[in-house]
Amino acid sequence: MENKDFLENDIIDDSYEDELTLTLELDDGSSVDCIVLAIFPMEVTREEETVEKQYIALVPADQADEEEGDIFLYEYSEDEDGQPILSNIEDDDEFEAVCDRFDEICDEEDFDELVPTTED
Repeated sequence: MENKDFLENDIIDDSYEDELTLTLELDDGSSVDCIVLAIFPMEVTREEETVEKQYIALVPADQADEEEGDIFLYEYSEDEDGQPILSNIEDDDEFEAVCDRFDEICDEEDFDELVPTTED
C-alpha cells in the first residue's frame, strides 16, 4: 500500500502516532476516524472460482486503547489512482472466513503490537 497517494489527498491521515488512519462515512451519514490495523490478502472461492482478494481491518481511533471494541472488516482495493476502495463483505461465508483469517493474523502477531495505543 502506498501511503503517499492517500496522504496527499487527505483520505488517509498519518498524524495518529505513525499509524495510518482513515475516515469511514457510515450509512447514517456519520463518520468514524479509524486506524488501519492490517491489509491482508486471502483466497476466496465463489461459484467454483478461486480469486485472491484484499481485506482491511480497522479499529475506531477512539477505541484503540480498549481491550474490547469494534473492528471493521471490509474488502479492500484501489482505483487506478491508488485511492482506497472499501466494499462491504456481502456473503456471510466470506465474511466468516475473513474473520477467521483476521483472528489467525492476530494469533500470529502479538495482538498488543498490532493494535495501536494512544499512550505516550
